[in-house]
This record gives sequence, C-alpha cells and structure tokens, in this order.
Amino acid sequence: MTDERELDDGLAAFDQLGREMAETNRLLRSVQTDQEARNRQEHALSVEIQTALKQATGASQNALQAAQTKIRSSLLWAALTAFLTVLVAFGGGYFFGQKAGWDTGHAEGYQKARDEQAAASWANTPAGQRAYGLDRRGDLDLLARCRGDGWTTEHRNGGTVCFPNADAKGNVTGWYLP
Repeated sequence: MTDERELDDGLAAFDQLGREMAETNRLLRSVQTDQEARNRQEHALSVEIQTALKQATGASQNALQAAQTKIRSSLLWAALTAFLTVLVAFGGGYFFGQKAGWDTGHAEGYQKARDEQAAASWANTPAGQRAYGLDRRGDLDLLARCRGDGWTTEHRNGGTVCFPNADAKGNVTGWYLP
C-alpha cells in the first residue's frame, strides 16, 4: 500500500505540477502579451516624441532665424540712426560755428575800421602831424623806446619812465623837432 500510495502521491504531484505549469504558461503568455502591448505603446510614444521633437526643432530654428533677422534689422536701424545723428550734429556744428565766425569777423572788422578811422582822424590833428614829423626823421622810434645816448629807464608807480642823462663825456642827446 505504500507503493500505491506513493504512486498516488506521485501522480497527484505530477498533476499539480501540470496545473502549475499550465498556470505558469498562462501567466507567461499574459506577460508576453502585456510586454508586446507596452512595446507597441512605447513605439507609438517614441514616434510621437520624435515627431514633436522635429516640430520643436523646426520651430526653434524658425525662431532663431527670425531673431537673427530681427537683430540684423535692429542693428541696421541703430547704425543708420547713429549715422544720421552724427550727420545732424556735424551739420548743426558747422552752421552754428560758421554763423558765430561770421558774426565775430564782422564785429572785429567793424572795430578795426572804427580804430582806423580814429587813427586817421588823429593823424590830421596837430599832435598827429608832430608825431609824423618825428617819425619821418627817425626820432619817433628813439623817443618811444628810450634809446638815446645816456638815457635810462626806471619803473615807477606801475609804469616805465625814461630819463635823459648825460653820457660818460657829459653830453646829453636829444631829438630834432618837426
């Protein structure tokens, strides 16, 4: 009976093993089916991600090109604006400088003309005639520079004074009267 019992136990164990194998095969097929479904899902997602990535790359390239075009355009406008600003500044500087120079030249010319007229007027006075006479003889320079023999200059009261003194021989020089 032990043999029969062992045989029954062995058959029962073999039966149990068959059921467990069948269950394992069923689970394995289920896992394989699930794995295939996941693989299909992952493949579909991968295709979607690649499509989205291509779209994003294209959009970013388009944005980059647009930004570069915008930057070039902005730089061109900035350079043109700076050039025009410099041009206007130079033009304004030339205009105002030329006008100021013209005004200054007129004022100086008018002043010189007035001085020339005053000098011409003075030259016709008796004092002007006497000075002209001294200059014709060459004595005006001698008198104006205090260069006669024995003459000396001294500084007094903020000015220079010319003194005719006798030279080493006791002679005092002078000038001819006009």
